[in-house]
Amino acid sequence: MNSDTHRQQVLFVWTEDSRLDSRIVGWSFFDGGDPRAAMDDPPATLAVELLADGWRLLQASTLSTRPAGDEFAHGVLEFEWLFERIVATS
Repeated sequence: MNSDTHRQQVLFVWTEDSRLDSRIVGWSFFDGGDPRAAMDDPPATLAVELLADGWRLLQASTLSTRPAGDEFAHGVLEFEWLFERIVATS
C-alpha cells in the first residue's frame, strides 16, 4: 500500500452474540489518515453487512464457555470483530 495514495481504516465491532449476522451493539473506529476522525453512528445494523460495504474481516471473536448460572452476568463485550478497509486519500 502506498501511503501517499491510500490509507487504512480499522473498525472494531462488538455484537450481541457470536454470529457474524448478529446485531452490532458497540464500535470503535480509527482512520490512519485522520486520527480525529469519528464514526458517531453505527456503521451497520448487522456485522455481516460490513463485508458488503467493503470492509475486510481480519479477526473474529473467540468463543468462551460460561459456567452454568453465569449466563446473565455483566462484564466486557465479548463478541469482538476486527475489520479494515483501504481507502484512497483525497
